[in-house]
Amino acid sequence: MNSSYTFPVGIPSLWADPEQFTIPSACLKNWLLNTGSLTERLQSQCQSFHLTLLGQRQSEITLEEFQRVRNPQQQLNPQEWQVREVLLWGDNQPWVFARSIIPQKLCESDFVNLNTKPLGQLIFNDKRFKRLPFELTTMCSSKAFLSQLHISSEMNLWGRRSAFSFEGLKMTVSEVFLPHSPAYKEMKIDNHE
Repeated sequence: MNSSYTFPVGIPSLWADPEQFTIPSACLKNWLLNTGSLTERLQSQCQSFHLTLLGQRQSEITLEEFQRVRNPQQQLNPQEWQVREVLLWGDNQPWVFARSIIPQKLCESDFVNLNTKPLGQLIFNDKRFKRLPFELTTMCSSKAFLSQLHISSEMNLWGRRSAFSFEGLKMTVSEVFLPHSPAYKEMKIDNHE
């Protein structure tokens, strides 16, 4: 765990169906709605890639997050979930903040000793994981969120979230594209014209 970051950070934003949003560039839309492995795509965009584990442990999850991972009749019990938060870096720039809500049962079986391994490497190489439809978010005032990650910017950020079903269990993976992410490449060009 990286002690220079506060854990958990959380994602202080509301999520909705992609149709509810006007995404400002085709490049960003492609990054938000691409169903392949984000980890592999990021790796293809840089010379050096690494992951910083901000933390992973049993922790409170929001009621809204619980609605995405619960099974019928399941009660909100923090012991049944682990929160995992990471930063994904490309060429020494933080590109993506990811927050996952993982069933404790998975942490004790398929995800033992995950540490700094990207979650995507396990999910996308295992046919038992089925991705459910995306939800998106946009953070108009991201300054407080970014300051927790030691990033200074007031840029509007975009994120995506999807639940994965796995043998009767569900987990969520939420990803926020940070200011230096290649997802915003077109928008930076547009801003300088």
